[in-house]
Amino acid sequence: MQAAPTIDLYDAIKEMRRLTSMNQSFSFVHATYDRERDQSNGFRHVTRATLRPAAKGEDQKDADHMLFYQDQEINQPRKCWQILLMWFNGKKCVLN
Repeated sequence: MQAAPTIDLYDAIKEMRRLTSMNQSFSFVHATYDRERDQSNGFRHVTRATLRPAAKGEDQKDADHMLFYQDQEINQPRKCWQILLMWFNGKKCVLN
């Protein structure tokens, strides 16, 4: 069995930015984590997404570590921790 292709986590984020700038969506999977409640709801599979502008530091605690996106399937703004990105367009995200 062949291993899944991989992509560096931060290269995946760069590619998300590039695709968004070209008005193209992408898919990804991330683990969920609510820091305030210290709980997870498993994994979220996002079929079609684009990035949205990050919140300013005062508006969102830990904004530099968050990924702000628009879920195109449900037309809702969402966010996740960057470090919890698991898959991007069929490639496993890894930290190099």
